[in-house]
Amino acid sequence: YQRRVRDFTGRWNLERTELLEEYMKQSLGADHVKHKFPKDMSVVNEITQNGNHFRLKIITNSGNSETTFEVGEQWQEQDSTGDTCIVSSKWMGGKLVTIAEGRKTVTVTRELRGESVMVTTMKCKNATSRCIFSREGVPLAM
Repeated sequence: YQRRVRDFTGRWNLERTELLEEYMKQSLGADHVKHKFPKDMSVVNEITQNGNHFRLKIITNSGNSETTFEVGEQWQEQDSTGDTCIVSSKWMGGKLVTIAEGRKTVTVTRELRGESVMVTTMKCKNATSRCIFSREGVPLAM
């Protein structure tokens, strides 16, 4: 018996953020947050999923990153400040949860709302931010 997992595959475009600046201050540190985020900030998540195997490419105005991982396994990567962290991932009730532990602990939860919306919740210390993405090519279900 294998539990059916949600399919996150697609190109996801950022529609809006909630409390992102405070989260960035907590996760990156005040020294790294030197300016306000531009209103025209572009963020795209390209996700390729095959069961528990993920390829996540994040494309922004300021640069790109790519990670490949298997849900349930640990891996090492550099965070946005250049520090090395240990990352693990797991399924929690249809949500994909990744936890990066380094100098700070960052938890990212991705959940699908229907076929057209992905909500990404990021937590670090006492700051929580949400990013709402729409799946390219799928009409928004409101």
